[in-house]
Amino acid sequence: MRHEPDTSSPRAHAGLDRRRFVSLSATALVLGIMAPKLARGATPDGAQSLARAQEDAPHLASPFLSIDAQGTVTVYAKHLDMGQGIWTGLATILAEELDANWEQVRVEGAPARLPDYVHLDYGAQTTGGSTSIAQSWQQLREAGANARAMLVAAAAARWQVPAGDITVANGVVRAGERSAHFGELAAEAGAQDVPEASPKPRSAYSLVGQRALGALDARAKSTGRQLYAIDGGWPGLKVALLARPPRLGARVARFDASAAKAMPGVRAVVEIPGGLAVVADGTWQAMKARDALDITWDESAASTTSSQGYLDTLAEAMDSAEPEFSEERGDSAAAFAKAAQVLEAEFTFPYLAHAPMEPLTSMGRIEDGECYLRAGFQSQTINQQAAAEILGVPTEKVHLETIAAGGSFGRRAAADSDWICELAQVLKATQGRWPIKLMRTREDEMAAMRYRPQALHRLRAALDDTGRPTAIEHGIGGEGVFPHLLKIAPEVHRFSVILGNAFEQYDFPAGRLDWWRADLDIPVETYRGIANNHTAPAKEIFVDRLARAAKADPLAFRLNLLAERPRAAGVLRRAAAMVDWDSPAPEGITRGVAVQFADETHIAQIAEVSGTPEDYRIERIVCAVDLGLAINPDIVRAQIEGGIAFALSNTFVSELTVENGAAVQSNFHDYPIQGMYDMPRRIEVAIVDSEEAPTGIGEPGSLLAGAAVINALERMGAKPVTSFPYRPV
Repeated sequence: MRHEPDTSSPRAHAGLDRRRFVSLSATALVLGIMAPKLARGATPDGAQSLARAQEDAPHLASPFLSIDAQGTVTVYAKHLDMGQGIWTGLATILAEELDANWEQVRVEGAPARLPDYVHLDYGAQTTGGSTSIAQSWQQLREAGANARAMLVAAAAARWQVPAGDITVANGVVRAGERSAHFGELAAEAGAQDVPEASPKPRSAYSLVGQRALGALDARAKSTGRQLYAIDGGWPGLKVALLARPPRLGARVARFDASAAKAMPGVRAVVEIPGGLAVVADGTWQAMKARDALDITWDESAASTTSSQGYLDTLAEAMDSAEPEFSEERGDSAAAFAKAAQVLEAEFTFPYLAHAPMEPLTSMGRIEDGECYLRAGFQSQTINQQAAAEILGVPTEKVHLETIAAGGSFGRRAAADSDWICELAQVLKATQGRWPIKLMRTREDEMAAMRYRPQALHRLRAALDDTGRPTAIEHGIGGEGVFPHLLKIAPEVHRFSVILGNAFEQYDFPAGRLDWWRADLDIPVETYRGIANNHTAPAKEIFVDRLARAAKADPLAFRLNLLAERPRAAGVLRRAAAMVDWDSPAPEGITRGVAVQFADETHIAQIAEVSGTPEDYRIERIVCAVDLGLAINPDIVRAQIEGGIAFALSNTFVSELTVENGAAVQSNFHDYPIQGMYDMPRRIEVAIVDSEEAPTGIGEPGSLLAGAAVINALERMGAKPVTSFPYRPV
């Protein structure tokens, strides 16, 4: 294999399950139908069509949809689409209940406004944890069903017929020979009382679950017309770039900006807490002017942290200190004392950069004492509040227009809103003279010291003389991604480190889970999969080693540990059927297995690998997933295919190294990501039929492929993995 140059739900932990994860104050469902006027919080830029349509003519409108006189149905998505296809998914749910014409459905990011757009689990307007579909499912079904009932009531009143004689299909309301499209009835429907209509049974679905349903943004993305914050802007927009300190914690001591200010197109150089911002007419001018700055940095308080130093600190803590948290079941000490075999393993996981294709970019302007911001906002509530605090204005005077984001993987969800704070600080320092787009280059983003945390795993297991597993110990060292919650919700912080571990996911008769943390001055950030992105590979590689030590079939070995978890066992069996597991593997093929429960979704993958550890090829990866009802099956498949690339990248090629408080890598030339040449020749996805409510796939699909491939390689005789990225040779 060729690489870039070497440069039923498991038990909850401590009473915390996914639905309580980051829940601080859940809010009840709000679906008030608004009067035909400008909606609360709508701005000239946030939810533009909502404002325009309500200004132009009365029509049917709620916080989640509007129907204009032309029959266009606009769905207002409170969650961010950052490439995971969520805007299409949310629109599908609502359009299904509305019986809309899919060709007339469009979607926009909802404005930042509570309680209308609150995340029902997290108590704020935000996107994360693969929860968007799951927590909006019932809410959007009811919104669509109620709007449909209002259209029917309007038609019944106009035609003087019983509502029961009226049918709705494909955006048209009919009663006998009479018909009207949605737009013709929108104004009258908007005047109706809001009913409490019942959503459809699944047997009546015509959009949900259909493979051929096109993604709403497919044409825009394929033609280059999709709008991102990095694109375009307002009239008179200026571009700002920030000169940041070379090491975390360093500050500007003094600077000379005279050369930069003398350059054509440069408008200002201002100091903000994060460094010096250059404001210019264009990106290239800002970049050249930034290079011309003469800055002396005060590094007296700068970080001296290094990647290896922190791992050494974790190892020392795990060797000699009491864990921060422990949980135990059964008598694991007795099981180890009686064991015929005891296996141990250690795995180290590096920092990982999020590296979205669109580096964090945002734009803003100040008009008449109010601030308007445009970006791919992942956490609208905290972004809005942070900007308001910096600008010294009431929160309601900061208006957010959420547009699609070119990737995130957790980076845009920063709890301190660092990237939005920088924009607000530049607007404040320039006194709102211009609308400003704050850009980041790839190098800026790579050096921003916001990464997937490092982690150290130590696992130990006991087998009896028949090869039966009797106990598991899983120790995890590392920092969580919610240190700001350590005092008010410590279980949430802990959850972000230990989620998805072997003690939780498999039913060993006895076991113990331990977590150690060590102080870390490098700001770490949520990353796709939260803790699962390191706990899943660690546990699956170790469990496979246990199966080999027990001389057991790796599939049967796992199934025995999942006997009380039918949905987990179900995806394993489905994946096994896809490769005809009970028959010998094709000549020259070695198989590896992995399974995980994450974000209420069960997923299993089997990799088929050819060649030798020195020269191997991933021939095929099959994946079986149980995520309840699949709203958009093609998007599910696309997310799994992309997730497999993501997992392989994190397993075999990507690593961010910190030395003396600074990132060593700077761009894709020394921070490689998975290339097409190393992708599996075939990827096959099976979606398990389920009567359960829909769950998520954006994160679960990105966890297992690397572990499945490593399990195949170790079965070939490759050296056992101890650290990532793993290079068999």
